[in-house]
Amino acid sequence: MFVDEVIALLYARVKGVLNKILFSIRSWFFDVEYVPFTKEEIRKYLKEWVEKELPKLVYTSERFDCDDFAGYFKYWLIRKSGKNGVGRAIGKVYYDSEFLGYHAWNFVVLEDGVVAYIEPQTGDLFYTNTLGKWRYELVAVTM
Repeated sequence: MFVDEVIALLYARVKGVLNKILFSIRSWFFDVEYVPFTKEEIRKYLKEWVEKELPKLVYTSERFDCDDFAGYFKYWLIRKSGKNGVGRAIGKVYYDSEFLGYHAWNFVVLEDGVVAYIEPQTGDLFYTNTLGKWRYELVAVTM
């Protein structure tokens, strides 16, 4: 999948003209082509992530927090799979409509042209901008 296709998929998740412009300015894509995942592959890797990798990681405020989990997961998944269709998402996070602050999580590009989000601190996979009472508002990505 070429970078312009990936950008279009992510761009569709950003609300408002100004936010779309800012998304374009803030985001960075390092490759020209991205190799997508199947849903089965992602489920398999997430199972391994939750069972074998997450127990080794300890959240430490300002030292190993959300951006570090997202970075670690991205590089771990590329190394395990040999595919680069994974990136880091940066944005706002809300709980029960209350803005909690800025957050980093991951996204993967799937073969069927879908972008799925992954919360690397829990291993949850979700296809919309909500996960239970949590709402994720995409601001920028690196890939």
